[in-house]
Amino acid sequence: MSTSMSTAAFVSPETIQQARTIAWTTALGAITAEALAERDRLSIDVAREQLDELVGLELLERHSVLVDHPDLYTATIAGRRLARKHADAGGYRYPEGLRTARVTIREARHMIACASVAAALERRYADYRVIGERELHRDERKARRRLASVDIRRNGKMGSHFPDLVVWPPGEPGEAAPLPIAVEVELTLKSTQELTAILCAWANCRYIEAALYFAESLKIEEKLLDVIEELKAEDWVVVNPLSEVVKELPGFELDNWLEPAAGVEGEDDEG
Repeated sequence: MSTSMSTAAFVSPETIQQARTIAWTTALGAITAEALAERDRLSIDVAREQLDELVGLELLERHSVLVDHPDLYTATIAGRRLARKHADAGGYRYPEGLRTARVTIREARHMIACASVAAALERRYADYRVIGERELHRDERKARRRLASVDIRRNGKMGSHFPDLVVWPPGEPGEAAPLPIAVEVELTLKSTQELTAILCAWANCRYIEAALYFAESLKIEEKLLDVIEELKAEDWVVVNPLSEVVKELPGFELDNWLEPAAGVEGEDDEG
């Protein structure tokens, strides 16, 4: 191989890392510095510097949508082109068939939380594949069947419900593919009727292993547990506080509701 060809084929580790970050951003739709820090074991300041550098290179776009919340970053067309180009050299999967995500005020808080949960699950379960709703939509269109979404009835009409994330366990050669886990990041208090429809669908779904909820507040967790108990769905639906996987995130009150109420700890039980 000539010197010129060898030089042309070389891709710097920095470029590979940038491309990998953009590919992950494309897959989820949007990420935050907090999520990148969790996934790549960086400080938040370093993660933010890396993302802002990509913004300066016009490979990412920054969205400052909510006050006192993290900024969201989405991939630009140029960024996606770079990530696709270096997927083989970087040894990562480029998420084909996805459009650039739109960041709206209505969805921003949920996108922030989902990015952090995805990062935490990827770091915790390194051998598993974690995908977002965007990739699930694409995969189900390609497969022409449901993989991890469910049918539910809303307002008298049947419709689809997609989880926020899906965790796919690694398979073993010669064995049937393991079932995925549907992950829901719950930030709002839904009506009993809506929760019943969704949770009943998860409980009756036989092509997922289980549905795993992360609830931001105690009220949300209690509401979920009440409906799960009513449906006797404890074997198929698990609820955890969001703080179980996300320890700190600006704009989210994590752990506060787990602390003992003032004046309770250490008091004697007087009956």
